[in-house]
Amino acid sequence: MTYLDLSNIDIQKALISGIFSIINTLIAALTAGLIGKTIANRHKLQEDLNKAINDIEFLLEVEKVHCENNRKELGESRKNKVRKIVRDSDLSFSGKFTPGRVRNDDNFS
Repeated sequence: MTYLDLSNIDIQKALISGIFSIINTLIAALTAGLIGKTIANRHKLQEDLNKAINDIEFLLEVEKVHCENNRKELGESRKNKVRKIVRDSDLSFSGKFTPGRVRNDDNFS
């Protein structure tokens, strides 16, 4: 039966070198995994932001068409009146993600 002579300096060097190689490989794999996950999460957040911006654009267009219909039928759009009612219900519209502002802001590309 053979065994490792741990008192042999060459064997100690080889063991230490092997252990550090394994540790380096594990650190590299973990780091790559974390970076990949971060990139994937950022991509998902960007997709969600783009969907939300598109939904806002859609809803603003619905409001516009509705107001045009009101103007034809009632003689006034009532947009500001309806927005005031909604603001009074503790909701607010920042206006930050209107289609024009999104088009002009490079951060949303």
